Amino acid sequence: MHDMDLVDLQATERFANLIAAEAETGDVILLKGELGAGKTAFAKAFVNSFFFAGIEVPSPTFGLVQVFHTPKFSIAHYDLYRIKNQNELTELGLEEAFSSGVTLIEWPEIIGLPLPENRIELHLAYGKSEESRVVSLVAYGSWQQRLKEVFACAKS
Repeated sequence: MHDMDLVDLQATERFANLIAAEAETGDVILLKGELGAGKTAFAKAFVNSFFFAGIEVPSPTFGLVQVFHTPKFSIAHYDLYRIKNQNELTELGLEEAFSSGVTLIEWPEIIGLPLPENRIELHLAYGKSEESRVVSLVAYGSWQQRLKEVFACAKS
């Protein structure tokens, strides 16, 4: 597990850009943390890193999923906060999303499905100040090596 301090929203956005630069088709990024901890802010910055002019990235809380088509791959952004049982996940096409692009999942705790090998778990928590956050990362599969690249870029 790796921990990183993010001093403000801009630091969260820079971190999301670093993760996005290493993302590949088939990756799953699990976003955990309390309400307001920065999961959606991370997801918005991640998606926008693929668009030159930036786009509106609405929270999928009520629609449950938003799909964005980038030049590199599709990004499916799920918010599972309102999901009550695993049967609802089948209707959302979660398993199909795992193989067709990059999948960002807020509130992944409900998932009972086997997750793809190449995934990263980010747990966002409130930091020492109102604007700061601490992110704890756990990497699986090829993300173990790619995370080393992210931390090397973050330190430079």
